[in-house]
Amino acid sequence: MYYKILRSRVINKFRKLLINMMIPIRCISCGKPIAQYWEKYKEEIEKGKDPKKVLDMLGIKRYCCRSVFLTHVNLIDYASKFKK
Repeated sequence: MYYKILRSRVINKFRKLLINMMIPIRCISCGKPIAQYWEKYKEEIEKGKDPKKVLDMLGIKRYCCRSVFLTHVNLIDYASKFKK
């Protein structure tokens, strides 16, 4: 019983995370983990900072990783309209 409750809590937390963040966990080209930078990047961009400066501040130097951040489009709202 306790296992089922704990499992449902973990699943719910994971779903909330997916709704807020649909960026890939790792860079598609080089495999470097980049998802941990997404929230900070999004906050700084919403404040009106230059994306180049924000990526430099976060330490993302590879052009493949930078392209993931610059070209990401959040389609979760669009995709959630369609149900199975």
